[in-house]
Amino acid sequence: MRFRNREINVFSISALDLFASALGAFILISLVLMPYYLRVEPEEVERLRQALAGAQAAEAETRRQLEQTQSELEQCRQREASCRQELEAARQDAAELQACQEALNACEEKLSETFLMSVIQWRTGKHDVDLHIIDPAGEEFSYSKTTILGRPGELSADTTDGPGVEIWEVDEAPPGEYRVLYNLFDRKGNTQPAVVKGGVYYRDGHKELRERSLTREGRPNAVLAAVVTVGDDGSVEISEP
Repeated sequence: MRFRNREINVFSISALDLFASALGAFILISLVLMPYYLRVEPEEVERLRQALAGAQAAEAETRRQLEQTQSELEQCRQREASCRQELEAARQDAAELQACQEALNACEEKLSETFLMSVIQWRTGKHDVDLHIIDPAGEEFSYSKTTILGRPGELSADTTDGPGVEIWEVDEAPPGEYRVLYNLFDRKGNTQPAVVKGGVYYRDGHKELRERSLTREGRPNAVLAAVVTVGDDGSVEISEP
């Protein structure tokens, strides 16, 4: 019985020793091989460091570009606001320029117009002298037609017994040729010549016409005293036959 127990004890000790030896070998092998599993080559470490440095540099560059883009965006916004202000100012200037142009056109149009006034006077008594004006349309103003429908102008003063005065006038004379005639309508017993003085007044001045002596009565004997030519620009030229 004792012998059997001894065998059992010897067997138990041998198994324990074997387990301990195996464990020790495992630990020894682990200690020997572990550095190889954990070991990283220096080149790989350097490559990783360079990659990390490159990533950090790329991040910094990206941040710099982002900041630059944000700055440029802000500048663009400021330029846009400035452009909008300039555009609004330009629109206002254009509106003012248009108003000035319209005013200038109105002034030029006004300057292209001229008034006309033909005046005659005579100092001899009893004589009835008539002023006749033939306008560019061929219409004739006289004592019998002081105004003409559709035509500007008016014989505004008509004296029938001398000394006297007659006046024909138009505020805006249409361009063209106007003929000024003196007509001795009636002597009324005065055998002396009717001495007539006249003048033409217009936008830029006036012209005194030379004195005329009328001796024959009637419209066919009327004397052409002046030809007045009005230009498109309102200029006036006066000639005396």
